[in-house]
Amino acid sequence: MTVLLVSGGQERVGGFEKGEGRYYGAARLLRLDTDRGDWTELASRLEGGAHYPAEDPNLEFTAGWAGPGELWLPTDTEVYQYRYPDMTVERVVSYPAFHNIHHVAVFGDRVAVVSTGLDLIVLLDRATLEPVEYLNAEGRDPWHRFDPGVDYRLVHSTRPHDCHPNYVFELQGELWVTRCTQEDAVCLREPDRRIDISREKAISVHDGIMVQDLLAFTQVDGVLTLVDPDTLQVVEDVDLLKLEGRSTPRGWCRGLCYIDGILYVGFSRLRRTRNRARLRWLGRFGGRGGRDADASVAAYDLAQGSKVGEWTVPAGSLDAIYGIMPEPSLRS
Repeated sequence: MTVLLVSGGQERVGGFEKGEGRYYGAARLLRLDTDRGDWTELASRLEGGAHYPAEDPNLEFTAGWAGPGELWLPTDTEVYQYRYPDMTVERVVSYPAFHNIHHVAVFGDRVAVVSTGLDLIVLLDRATLEPVEYLNAEGRDPWHRFDPGVDYRLVHSTRPHDCHPNYVFELQGELWVTRCTQEDAVCLREPDRRIDISREKAISVHDGIMVQDLLAFTQVDGVLTLVDPDTLQVVEDVDLLKLEGRSTPRGWCRGLCYIDGILYVGFSRLRRTRNRARLRWLGRFGGRGGRDADASVAAYDLAQGSKVGEWTVPAGSLDAIYGIMPEPSLRS
């Protein structure tokens, strides 16, 4: 049995009209039993609080991290540490520089928080959860644009973003981050070391996980980019939709998990956006379908070149998928 944890948000009624930073009105974490096709809600956040704007807080669970008996899961402005499987909240941490968090991951004694709204990766001490370092995703002074005295948790939006970092990963002992604006991934300590993922296509790259001996990134049109971690060069682009003989879009592709030779991929329900350039990729489908498709998780066997499973998210739960994680093991 393969069990996945899927995090994301449900769109707020009228969220697009309300503007940036108000799109989602419910954060949810779902458990998917892929053998039975059963979905179970494990956690939710339906209201804001002291660390959110007073009106229309953006509520979504973004990409998290699973370890033995524990789960780390962020909202836009907070990071939760849960005990698994009872989902008891062990600790909650939030700082004024936490805005539009897209990912949190644990690396040894450090917790990396991707504060997308401030183009920052905030490193926390795992034991104390105190900030250790603020790293700008361009290698610039972390406060060259923002004011450390401002509580950005109470601000709906800081767009446009210089980098829009969205996913942090480790490569050869160094932390790297995927950047949506530059369509690449860079080493945080040496930003000149970069992986050109989309190669001049405005396609919104995400993720960064190891699939066998290659790094894998998603592009929102359903193309998986595989990169040699030693040369940092693209090895192959795999069009997942072509693998299943599909001629219409599935949705906004983001969220990856690789277990026992099978790649699990998230597809969010397409929503309206003010940045229309981010949806130009729909043109390659001739405007056919996709806009009303529910969010889903699909499974692919890359060795066989085929789709081997698909699970539609239950209506009224998640419209946007941010992360897919393996169920945390119960033993270290």
